[in-house]
Amino acid sequence: MKRIYITIFTVILNGMLFSCDPEELVQSEIQVEACCGDGEDVPPPPPPPDK
Repeated sequence: MKRIYITIFTVILNGMLFSCDPEELVQSEIQVEACCGDGEDVPPPPPPPDK
């Protein structure tokens, strides 16, 4: 009886661990947003204020 529980636990654990590929999730969530003219040069940030 113990073997059945261990086998079921192992199958469920493997299913949870390997059912989702984290790289696919990361790639699908990242969206590149265009800025300042879609492909043109982006102007540099303003200089820091003088102290």
